[in-house]
Amino acid sequence: MADCEKLAKCPFFTDQMTNMPSIAALMKQNYCQSDKTECARYRISSAGLAVPPDLLPNDTEHAEVLLKRR
Repeated sequence: MADCEKLAKCPFFTDQMTNMPSIAALMKQNYCQSDKTECARYRISSAGLAVPPDLLPNDTEHAEVLLKRR
């Protein structure tokens, strides 16, 4: 499966995870290099909504709340 097209510019990885490379690598493997539709950030962005800076890729519950509010 191809990498997520949003990975290179994803602020979560380019800004917030720079000091935690091991955790970032695991999250990238699980979300960005696997099934990107499982990523909460991807789902919000794909719906045309602004992605909260603190939204974690695995925070699907928060993503569902945001998607229902639109």
